Amino acid sequence: MLVIWQPPNLYHLFSPNMSRHMPLEFAAKTDIGMVRVQNEDTVVVDAGLQLAILADGMGGYNAGEVASSIATVAIQEEIESQLQEYRRLQKPEEELPTRLWLMQAVRQANSTIINAARREPEYRGMGTTLVVAWFEPKGQVSIAHVGDSRAYRIRDGLLEQLTRDHSLLQEQIDAGLIRPEDAQFALNRNIVTRAVGIDYQLVVEVHQHALQPGDLYLLCSDGLSDRIGDADISNIISDAQGDLKMACTMLINAANQCGGQDNVSVILVRVAQNE
Repeated sequence: MLVIWQPPNLYHLFSPNMSRHMPLEFAAKTDIGMVRVQNEDTVVVDAGLQLAILADGMGGYNAGEVASSIATVAIQEEIESQLQEYRRLQKPEEELPTRLWLMQAVRQANSTIINAARREPEYRGMGTTLVVAWFEPKGQVSIAHVGDSRAYRIRDGLLEQLTRDHSLLQEQIDAGLIRPEDAQFALNRNIVTRAVGIDYQLVVEVHQHALQPGDLYLLCSDGLSDRIGDADISNIISDAQGDLKMACTMLINAANQCGGQDNVSVILVRVAQNE
């Protein structure tokens, strides 16, 4: 499933100063992969909100697709509602509590998925991993994640993973039981320790990073990161020579060429260079 929704830029509803964020370029793509019978990932790029969301659903049949779709819609709606209320109260735009809002939005998505599963027996047990990037007017990005969907940044040609997987495999790596270079061969690499829609007591991890002109941010599902190492991801993006749509396609093709065992989804966001 691929969703790209671009409503009017709500930042422009506040004041001329609020619209002075760094220009961004978005690209996104999702693919069923080579093995799965349906795509349970959902990706959303909302240029109006300067928001990117990637959800990797789980639960079997169509329940994973339902969970990932619910999560993305709920997060968009909650953030838009918070911005509208902020405008109504005429609060200073430089004090947007984006970190808090992201936590609230993900928790709202969590409750919505749980409630939907309780109403519909065929959806019981559904959930989703999630990674969200919200680019702010004051020159930073807030990244929220739950599970093993990841966010990376390429700055000055160097790829850096910005999120830490909530997974059994990551815990074993941290404990020294598995070496990072052996992670791709681990049998339990797809067991997550945290997911949206499983328990009302959800811990959402949110970190903020300063933006620099030329930064490139990658959000991806584990269908990519399980198949391709960091060096190959960096090389593929470099080979696309700045074409973000082509880079998305090349990344997905590479994952499929390595077996395509899962759905594969990527979002790329580039911060414009100074003129």
